[in-house]
Amino acid sequence: MLLRILFWRPRDFFGPELRPEILILCASILVGFGFGQTGKLALAPPLTVSHVQVAGELQDWSLHEEGAVGLFEIQEPVDVPEPGDFFKKKYRLRVYFDAEGNLPAGWDLVRPGDTLAFTAKIEQPKPPGTQGQFDYPLYNAVRGLSGWITAQGEVEILRTGTAGLSWRVRNHVQKLLVDYPQAQTSLLEGILFGDTSRIPEEALESYRITGVYHVFSASGSNVAFLLLLCWNFLFFLPRLWRVGITLALLVFYALLCGGNPPILRATIMAGFVLLGRLGKGREAGRGNSCRSLLLAAFLLFMWQPLILKDIGFQLSFMATWGILVLSADLEKMSWVRDWPKSIKNAFSMTCAAQAATLPLMISAFHRLSIIGVLANLLALFVLGSIFELGILAVFLSFIPQIALPLFQVSLWLLTGVSEFLMQLARIPWADVWVVNPGPLFWVYWYGWFLVLLVGKEKVGFMIRMGLGNLYRVGQPWIARGVVLMRPLGAALQKAMPQSERWWSKCREFINQNRKSQESSRAGWAKLGIKGERVLAVVLLLLFLWSPWHAPGVLQVTFIDVGQGDCILIETPEEIRIMVDTGPKTSTFDAGERVIVPYLLQRGIKRLDALILTHPHGDHVGGAGAILDTIPVGWVGIPEDGLDWLSYDSFGEGQTEDSSQNGWGEGGPDRELIKMLEKMPLERLFRGDQLTLDSQITLTVIAPGEVLRGTKSDENNNCLVLRLENQAGQSVLLTGDMEEEQMEEIYGSGQSYEADVFKIPHHGSRYSLMTDMLAQINPQAVVIPVGKNSFGHPSPQVLEYWSERQVPIYRTDEDGTIQIKLDGTSVEVITGRSRIN
Repeated sequence: MLLRILFWRPRDFFGPELRPEILILCASILVGFGFGQTGKLALAPPLTVSHVQVAGELQDWSLHEEGAVGLFEIQEPVDVPEPGDFFKKKYRLRVYFDAEGNLPAGWDLVRPGDTLAFTAKIEQPKPPGTQGQFDYPLYNAVRGLSGWITAQGEVEILRTGTAGLSWRVRNHVQKLLVDYPQAQTSLLEGILFGDTSRIPEEALESYRITGVYHVFSASGSNVAFLLLLCWNFLFFLPRLWRVGITLALLVFYALLCGGNPPILRATIMAGFVLLGRLGKGREAGRGNSCRSLLLAAFLLFMWQPLILKDIGFQLSFMATWGILVLSADLEKMSWVRDWPKSIKNAFSMTCAAQAATLPLMISAFHRLSIIGVLANLLALFVLGSIFELGILAVFLSFIPQIALPLFQVSLWLLTGVSEFLMQLARIPWADVWVVNPGPLFWVYWYGWFLVLLVGKEKVGFMIRMGLGNLYRVGQPWIARGVVLMRPLGAALQKAMPQSERWWSKCREFINQNRKSQESSRAGWAKLGIKGERVLAVVLLLLFLWSPWHAPGVLQVTFIDVGQGDCILIETPEEIRIMVDTGPKTSTFDAGERVIVPYLLQRGIKRLDALILTHPHGDHVGGAGAILDTIPVGWVGIPEDGLDWLSYDSFGEGQTEDSSQNGWGEGGPDRELIKMLEKMPLERLFRGDQLTLDSQITLTVIAPGEVLRGTKSDENNNCLVLRLENQAGQSVLLTGDMEEEQMEEIYGSGQSYEADVFKIPHHGSRYSLMTDMLAQINPQAVVIPVGKNSFGHPSPQVLEYWSERQVPIYRTDEDGTIQIKLDGTSVEVITGRSRIN
């Protein structure tokens, strides 16, 4: 905006009266930015305290697969050893079932409104330490939460209270649906109330792949369906009563959904639509709707400035904007104009919403549903009917004789839709993972919307005027630069006489191809394809491919995957090797949740090699998701005497479908073994050396002699790698080696000096062989570690390196740690600031 004030003359095009508006707009942007900074005060500082007594009010409560969840507000100060203000703070409450599937004593009697006292663990999460990682502090702050409380034992009900109307309605609906299959009722509750906590993960996947997952967001589409239902259903009432009852039902529905940001935005906007007068004509109506949308966003921003950063609000806002602004123009396209009105409206709204949110979807989720438009078009009417029948049954739930048949019909329709989406999701390339294309794609994509809405002539005129003003301002400086560059140009011509010949050949080539270009344009014209359209498609593919993500120096990144290892090596010539892939459990897959999003956020679309140091679950768990998503050149494993591809190596007592096997707890599962069978597999042994680029080498230090009978043979036969650049800077990657392997390396005569040393085995005390470590003089040490019950990193390891005054970096505190070696210095960049 400042550039526009300096170099733009509104009277040249719009007229001089707009200059004050531009100044006011700039001032308001600055004031809004300053006010927005206050939103950071709502972010709770990271903190974890356990076994503390809390007392407060239960505000929400529901059962799910693993226990119960609710909202809990602490109403009495908590006395804890760590400093922290918990008074009058709201938390997400979690209560888990015991081994017999029962809640701890007393929890089956609680209801919202009760005042409770119990022992708990309070967690206020850390900010994300890895690109592409979910921002829990922001998510909580936007919803008025500080973190999580996990109950530890029984509960005492200090005072019974009265549950709110919205909870009583939802609880009554769950009781009415108790006799129906839970898989379908949980989906229906998700569509009606935006609550996916009870839906099995496998049931949600088909909705994600087909791009229909937005039906569970309880946002604009639900409010629109409810608005149409109420307005048409109350046709017999006077206009004032009709508006008032419809608005009351919309507010009540927002409370049923928990008042999440998208539903608040949609409800406020619907309120403006109901209370305000729509202008005459379609364009005026569209303008009034956009003003309502902006006013709703403004009010929510004043209530919670951080809401503008919430991805749910962003998607909801942009989808609504797309429907309001773009759908009308899409309906005017020649190949859509003659369609039936209902199909034309559904198609235009679906395409408009998806087009408006595309860059956001790619940046946030890195997944693009190829089949999304078709799935939404075919399922939109049925999903709308399911919602309208279901929400009508909710409002009439106090009359079971009417509500139950409505629920039954909606469940029949939902079963059919779920089966249809499941079949669509099985189509190859139904959805694809997409790398982050960067800001140029955003400019290109929304710039295309500007051209569509304003017109090519006006946009072209604005660009020409802007460039003309820039040229007039910069002309004196350009002239001075030309004068200064002439001596340099003459010197270069003398030093490189072949450059003149090269330029003459370029000019000759351009002249020779001018006629062929003209004939090519004529050929495109005969086909009815304009040159600018071809250029637009080429630019779109170029920005999506984004071939400009190479680092300038040797770079080693320790990705924060929790309790596990994952290390990414990148060279200046775009050779990328990953060492280990983090853990995988029944509830967390580091490959799917952390590593793949990180790679795509960084614009990395291929790995030259994937090296697995040893077959333990915290090092190979995420490999399946990576091999299934990212192209990998080859896979490296240690020459450790184990048959990595044997199906007969499952441990005693385990079934064929077990996720663990004889390689150790949490080792490679059968699906990973099948993937490895299809990959080029290289066994690495001491002395093997990989030349990457620019004299950067990766040398295998171990395994050498295969060790047996140790505390952990898998750990003591793991791959130990030494990375070195042309300047002699090096990084030692040590896997989970323990004292036995360290002694073997120590006596082998290998060179293992390093500028950066990865502390082995997450800082275990069994990997502290001081004779070997004394010969390493690193500038920094790194500990990949997460929440664990093993005591990692051990106090002895931390004390040893502290006494040597070597900086210690930990992924559990510092997040993802990036090491840059430029030949002269070692630069360490952490994903988050250290919390003292």
